[in-house]
Amino acid sequence: MTGKTSEARERVEVRTAPDLINPFQLNAMEPADSAFIEDLGVGRLLDQMPFSAPASRTVALQMLVELQCDPATLEFRQQLLTDLLESQALRASLHQLLGSLLVINRQSNEFGWGSDLPTGLSLLRNYCQLLREPPDFSPAKSAGLHQLDEFLATLARSPLYADIELFLEQVSNLGGLQLRVTVDDKGVPAEISTFKLLDGEEVNQPNFLHWGEDESPLHRRQALRDPGGLNHLGQQLQNFLSREFVAVIYRFNQAIADLAGLLDAVDVYWAMASCFENWRQRGIEICLPEILPMERREATIIAARNPLIESGGRGDQEAAEIVANDLTRSAEQNLLLITGANNGGKTTYIKTAGLIQLLGQKGLYVPARQASLSEVDGIFSHFVATDDIGRGEGRYRNELRRMRTILERATPYSLVILDEPCGGTDHREGQRQSLILLKGFHLLGAATFFTTHMHEMASAMSADQWPGVRQLQAVTAVDDDSGELHYLYQIAPGIARRSYGEQIAATLGLGETEVLRVIREQAAERGYDQLLRGQSTR
Repeated sequence: MTGKTSEARERVEVRTAPDLINPFQLNAMEPADSAFIEDLGVGRLLDQMPFSAPASRTVALQMLVELQCDPATLEFRQQLLTDLLESQALRASLHQLLGSLLVINRQSNEFGWGSDLPTGLSLLRNYCQLLREPPDFSPAKSAGLHQLDEFLATLARSPLYADIELFLEQVSNLGGLQLRVTVDDKGVPAEISTFKLLDGEEVNQPNFLHWGEDESPLHRRQALRDPGGLNHLGQQLQNFLSREFVAVIYRFNQAIADLAGLLDAVDVYWAMASCFENWRQRGIEICLPEILPMERREATIIAARNPLIESGGRGDQEAAEIVANDLTRSAEQNLLLITGANNGGKTTYIKTAGLIQLLGQKGLYVPARQASLSEVDGIFSHFVATDDIGRGEGRYRNELRRMRTILERATPYSLVILDEPCGGTDHREGQRQSLILLKGFHLLGAATFFTTHMHEMASAMSADQWPGVRQLQAVTAVDDDSGELHYLYQIAPGIARRSYGEQIAATLGLGETEVLRVIREQAAERGYDQLLRGQSTR
């Protein structure tokens, strides 16, 4: 038995698992700008993905933000996700693999810091069980799932797997220990030492190595100290077995860690596929977009929706009932100026444009019926900024600093998303500065989405002087009888004439009559009505 164990120690091999996230080992790079991560709601997007492993969310964020994605990587990811979205059986197989990897990864880490023999044996049994009955990826068409299938098959054919199976068989057949007892001159046992291991053919198997699988290493170690646990001799024997076997398991664990390294990638694809399938079940159409060369500077997206908004912000409406919008831009008309009422859908529209661009050019599904879009070299965004009291700067100064940063970094191949800039100052000054910024982005030629309430400025921009501008509006309707404002959440060509601020205030109970009534009612209820101006004379 000892000779066979020594042989196993020499035959441990480490095999490299396939990289499913970055299959062609492209270099990571810092994004040209990172404000879009918060502005587009990337964190909320990741919240919709049911990750199981602690590090998977970080890996997914790096996949979206830092890792490059060349055409080969794009195709690799698209094909793998297509397999998962088109086959429930393949999703089930990936989920089976994920469950096994979670257990193996946990036990591998526990054994690494605790060197606990029962944990190590359970780890080896789970490893062999996975390779003995691996998930079935044979129906897959994608290179990624085929690589997974072949990797597991290669491990099952390896000397490492054979050695682990042999080792587990030896442990299972362990019948006991032969002891050497030293006695003193009075015939009293003075020292007991282990002589050799005995297999099951020599003695009846005591079976004391089978601990509860659900017990943690801490609980097992505590059992050795508690009354009723192993006696002193039993502890000595347990220590001997640990010395005999833990070193072997440790060597095996180094190789098993490579399989456990698949966990994050498998979890990321499982979580993303689950998220996209959830969108589809909620009535949101999804597709894999055609990615066009960066030089074409265009996009055509049909029936786009923003699943982050629809998942929690529109009452009890089903996603399918919410109006979808098309998004189009070209090299000739790539500055989209969007006007309309507050809450009319302008901000959602431009966030959707950014989110679809981000997902699409990373090889992922997008929430649209159909899409083709040129890759961009960076996404730059600016949404309403607050005062920076730490630097003693107000909103307007912060906005201008942000505009300067974007102008310095963006190129004609960038995507720029600006939500009501220059709103932190006087209306006339803000309009004048907005026009200056628009001239800059018009000259640059970057794909630019610019929302504003400055309708006069938009109306004054003639087509002959602004050939790259496309005017869009968030469509609303006002009831002729009640004056009630209805949001249609539809983006259409044209220029909005009003922001409907008074109607929105009235809807929220902030019309003049309502404001005065609320003050008077609260004053009367709380007993300070005599302090209201003009009330003492009534």
